[in-house]
Amino acid sequence: MTKKMEKKYIPLANYFEVALQQEITLSFSELENIMGQALPNAAYLNKSWWKKTKPPLTHYLTWTNAGYYVIDIKLGTSVTFSRTQMKATANSISNDDDIPSAYIIRAIEASDARSFIHLQEEIFEQTDFMYNVQDELDLTVQQLRKNLTYWKQLKNRTILLCILNGSFAGYAVIHGHKHSKNKHVASIHLAVKEEYQGKGIGLALMEAVEKWSKQREISRLELSVMEHNDIALNLFNKLGFQQEGIRKNAIKLNNRYMNEYSFSKIL
Repeated sequence: MTKKMEKKYIPLANYFEVALQQEITLSFSELENIMGQALPNAAYLNKSWWKKTKPPLTHYLTWTNAGYYVIDIKLGTSVTFSRTQMKATANSISNDDDIPSAYIIRAIEASDARSFIHLQEEIFEQTDFMYNVQDELDLTVQQLRKNLTYWKQLKNRTILLCILNGSFAGYAVIHGHKHSKNKHVASIHLAVKEEYQGKGIGLALMEAVEKWSKQREISRLELSVMEHNDIALNLFNKLGFQQEGIRKNAIKLNNRYMNEYSFSKIL
């Protein structure tokens, strides 16, 4: 009989599946960031919860299916996982320093609301490419959770989060329209923290956006890019987005007017 793990552990299982490190230490908060859910009380109180590998519990399949086992537990602080054999890769990797960090992309959960707002604040502080400045953010945890409940009813809106080794690295907002004539259209907003840029996260998020959209019969994606955002322009051109127009002097930045480019892609 095939054992099935609980749904809440699937994002963590996906993380271990793509991880390449021989040894991984994750804090309890990083584990919960990956899952989008709180660990059970037993995980905080009993080392045996981490060591169990027999039914009726199935949470251990999260890491054992990927070849990892638990070698150290600091209750309430961190857990260290190790695998007996290195995962086969196309190129031989000599040590863990050369191994790229593992990340997953998943839809936001209500429990992510506070962390997402903090992620937005950090990104807004780092770049001029966002459309708000930091002191203009007025989204509260309660408002976001309320929005997420409404979005689940609409079924064509979400936020996809990228979590790299337990840390929030970037996000993509998918905002589908609610009227019948344009429910097939969604606006996209993409952002990646400065320290995680250049790792392919923006590309991975957009590929996840397209996959999520197709599953919900969204066939047209729209987005806007400031004219001086070369990284974003290169990314969207690479992904096959077509420029549809220029909004002249649409942005005022540092007392200077700038153009905004409008892009779309038919899926």
